[in-house]
This record gives sequence, C-alpha cells and structure tokens, in this order.
Amino acid sequence: MVVVEAARVFSDGVMFQVGRQLRRGDLSVRAFQQLVHEDHFYASDEDRRARLRYGAVLADGQHVTDGYPFGRDSEGTGAVLMRHGGGGGGGASSYRYTDELWLHPLPPTGPLELVVQWPSLGLPEQRVALPAADMLQAAEQVTALWPD
Repeated sequence: MVVVEAARVFSDGVMFQVGRQLRRGDLSVRAFQQLVHEDHFYASDEDRRARLRYGAVLADGQHVTDGYPFGRDSEGTGAVLMRHGGGGGGGASSYRYTDELWLHPLPPTGPLELVVQWPSLGLPEQRVALPAADMLQAAEQVTALWPD
C-alpha cells in the first residue's frame, strides 16, 4: 500500500509525505528484509529501473522523477523532485516507511499528478491528482520568520 499522507507547502516548494506499508506474506524473512531495503542498495542501471520510483506530472507538461540525474525534469532544467528523507521500520511480518519528496519550485497552476511505480514488487504506475491551486493558495499565506 502506498498513500499520500500530507503536503507541506513552503514559499518555494512543496514537501510531500508518502507512506508505504508492506506485509511479508509467503516470503521468507530474509527475502522480505531484502525487499523492504532494496531501493537503498542498487548498483546497476537495470537494478535502478526495478526500484520504487516517484514522479510528478506538472500542468505545464514537465515530467520529473526522483531518479537520475538529481530529480530534474527530462530536459535537465525546470522543476526538481527529490527524496528528502524519511523513516520507518518494522519486523519480520510487516514494514512501514514514510518518504519525503521535495518538489521545487511550487507547481504551476493546473493539474498536478504524483506518480509511483515499484516494478520489482509488481506495482504498475499509479497516479493521484492533487489540487495545485490549494497549494499555491497556501503558499501565499506563508510567513517568513527569518527573511533573506
């Protein structure tokens, strides 16, 4: 299960909190442990293509991913989507993790879709539409505590 839990809006971007939970099912404990930690230990490009991936489709046509190089859009300019941390844990039968994704700059007016895919788990590309207008409205209300 993968779910968008929150969107924290800043003056220059949005931090999305995305939770994921896995159950071991019929896997051995060792196989399950390798699976839940796999997206941290890829060595080859082929391995990277199988890992958990996030992306965003912006109203102006930009497609950004949390991948390489550095989460930039497909042209290497414009918006950036980066994993910014997270945390979680679990035991022998289940695992819960929260990823934080930083989208910079603020999305343009119009539809915004967050995208997730995890090929090694058999999770095909899934999209969720989010209200960019609400994020832009929230950004207008941001108060700088330490102005530049």
